[in-house]
Amino acid sequence: MFESEYVTLVIKPKIDLVLEDGVGSIGDLTDKFNKAFDCKVSRTRVTEWLKAIGYRVTRTVQIDRPAAQRRGAPAPVAPAREDFRTQHRQPTFDFPAPVGVFANVAMPGFQE
Repeated sequence: MFESEYVTLVIKPKIDLVLEDGVGSIGDLTDKFNKAFDCKVSRTRVTEWLKAIGYRVTRTVQIDRPAAQRRGAPAPVAPAREDFRTQHRQPTFDFPAPVGVFANVAMPGFQE
């Protein structure tokens, strides 16, 4: 009944305190919130609170190269991109009409 007011007036300031230290994920936020306020709140509940407050959660992907490549080794050079070209043209039949044993059999393409 008063959940939206409770979330806005009580929970939001507590979440803001945890967010000031920085978090990496909703799970991290949940762990730090539980530790800071000595409680046991689930990730689902924290997600509901964030939606009720109007906070937006985004995902950031970070890709780290192996340590050997980071220290002084040049990054591998990607090969130059070439356009893939194909021909979709039917080759022409420039064969002479058969002479000899199968002279009476019409070859495909020579039929009229």
